[in-house]
Amino acid sequence: MEKQENPEKQEIPQQAGKNNVMPYRVTIVVLALFIAVLAVLWYSSRQSLREMTFEREVAAERNLALQHELDSVLDEYYSAKREYDEILTDKDSIIQASAREIQDLIARQADYYRIRRQLNLLREVTQSYVKEIDSLYVVTQQLTAENIQMREEIQQVQRRSMELSQDKEILASKVEEAATLRAYQIEVTPFMLRGRGRENETDRARRVEQLRVCFLIAENPVTPPGEYNAYMRVADPEGNILRVSDDFSHAFIHQGDTLQFSVKDSFYYENSVKNKCLTWQRIDEFEPGLYSISLFTDDYRLGETAIELR
Repeated sequence: MEKQENPEKQEIPQQAGKNNVMPYRVTIVVLALFIAVLAVLWYSSRQSLREMTFEREVAAERNLALQHELDSVLDEYYSAKREYDEILTDKDSIIQASAREIQDLIARQADYYRIRRQLNLLREVTQSYVKEIDSLYVVTQQLTAENIQMREEIQQVQRRSMELSQDKEILASKVEEAATLRAYQIEVTPFMLRGRGRENETDRARRVEQLRVCFLIAENPVTPPGEYNAYMRVADPEGNILRVSDDFSHAFIHQGDTLQFSVKDSFYYENSVKNKCLTWQRIDEFEPGLYSISLFTDDYRLGETAIELR
């Protein structure tokens, strides 16, 4: 006869199996939640990293743009400075200090808007200097044009002055020429002296004791009246000047040249025809040949003639 099992004893193992599964389920749920949290944190961190990377890239691009803008401002300033370096010498230190400050802010990646304010201020300063330089350039151009015009006017005045000076010289030359004293009807008479002071004319060289030269000085209303020196130079056939001495007392200056004279005398000229005679008293006997005779004053060459002695 078979024994019957108790139903209550059969249900206990099933209940025990259910109780053993529950901890696993809880653990799985907890692990799932933990993984989900980690996933969320990882995604969030990655997103933050992307945003930070993006912001850094944006900041780097801004800084690069600011650097380019700063370089542009400085290039404009330096370009103007090269043309007018002396004008900007005192102001250059201000611009350089401001540029270094902005450069430092960019390197430290300071606040963008702070850098922007500093850069805008620097731009205003440099632009004001550039405008000042432009105005100075315009003034310089105007002064240069005026200077060129002035030089042209000065050259015209100089040319006109030179022309007037040449005209004056020509006029002075004409006046001087017009005022020149001239001798005409120059006559040379050789004499031999006789007793009681008698004079006999002769052309025999060895008998001649005196050469008398008489001439007329022409009328000239332009010549200043007054006393003049008259010089006679007698040259022998060899070209030697007959003279008393070689001393300077027997010489005169004519147009810068020192000339020996044979005879010297003076006369008073009153702008009318003047008769004058000069006589050379021989020292040595005359030699046969042609004797040249020249007449001078201190300022003028009066004339010349010649005589042949046998």
